[in-house]
Amino acid sequence: MHEWLNINEHVPVIARFYDYERFTYPWHFHREYEIIYFAEGDGYRFVADNMEAIRNGDIILMGSSVPHYMRSAEKYYANDASLRIHGAIVQFAHNFMSFAINNYTDMIPIRELLKMADRGVYFPAPENAELIERIVELPTLKGVKRMTQLLLLLDRMAHFQQKHILGTPYFNLQTLPYIDSRMEKVLAYINRKYAENINLSDIASIASMNTSAFCRYFKEKLGKSPVRYIQELRVGYACKLLISNRLDIIQICIECGFNTPSHFNKVFKRDTGLTPAEYRKQFLK
Repeated sequence: MHEWLNINEHVPVIARFYDYERFTYPWHFHREYEIIYFAEGDGYRFVADNMEAIRNGDIILMGSSVPHYMRSAEKYYANDASLRIHGAIVQFAHNFMSFAINNYTDMIPIRELLKMADRGVYFPAPENAELIERIVELPTLKGVKRMTQLLLLLDRMAHFQQKHILGTPYFNLQTLPYIDSRMEKVLAYINRKYAENINLSDIASIASMNTSAFCRYFKEKLGKSPVRYIQELRVGYACKLLISNRLDIIQICIECGFNTPSHFNKVFKRDTGLTPAEYRKQFLK
C-alpha cells in the first residue's frame, strides 16, 4: 500500500521515537526517504527483495518508494505486556536539499548514499554508535537545527565503512555506481542469462578478458565476484517467486538456475538467513 506522510515544503523532516507492542503496519512504500533505528525488538525486516532478522542496534536507510515491512517475532503476539519494541524513525522529503546534493562537490558522498538507498542500506551495530547518537538527537531538534543534523547524519552514513546494500541487483539495476560501457555489456548479458547454466569464461569474453583478469575487474567495479553477483540475482528472483506463491520450491529452484535443491537452500539461507520454505512462511503470514 502507498503510505502518505505529512511531509511537504513546510515540514521536510519528521523525526520521532517509537514504542510499540509490536510492528503492525503492512507491506508498504512512500515517496519519502526513511531511516529506522531498532533499539530493541525481535523479528524480521523486509526491504526491497531482502529479508533478514532484526537485531538490536541496527539502522536501515530506505530510498524513495522502496517497499518495506517489519514483522515482530511470534512472542510479541502472546499478549505479554512486558515485551515492547522501540527505537527512532527519521523521514525526509524525496527532494530534501536536492539542488545542493545534486550539484555541490562536497555533497557527492551523500548523493551516492541516496542512490544506494534505492535498494535499502544497512548499518550494523555496534560500529554504528556515532550514527545512533545523531539519530536519537533528531527528535529533540526543530527547524534549521533538525535539518543540519540530518545533513551531518547523512554525511556520516555516507562515510560509514561497514554499510551494505540490502536489495539484490535484480531489484533495481539502475542504482549500480561506476558502470562503464564494458561493464554495461557484461551486466546486460548476465541479466539475460543468469537463470541459465551461465559460464564464467563466456562472460569474460564479453569484456575481452581472460577469466582471472575479468574476476578482478568485476570485483573492483561492483565489490563482489561475478559468481556472487549471479547468485544474488537468482536469490532475488527466487524471493519474488516465493512471494507470488504460484510455484513449489523445487520448481523455483529450477526456474532460478540452481543445479540442485540443496545448493539452492544453502545459497538462499546464506543470503537471507532463512530457507526458502521459511521465507515463504514468514512473508505470507
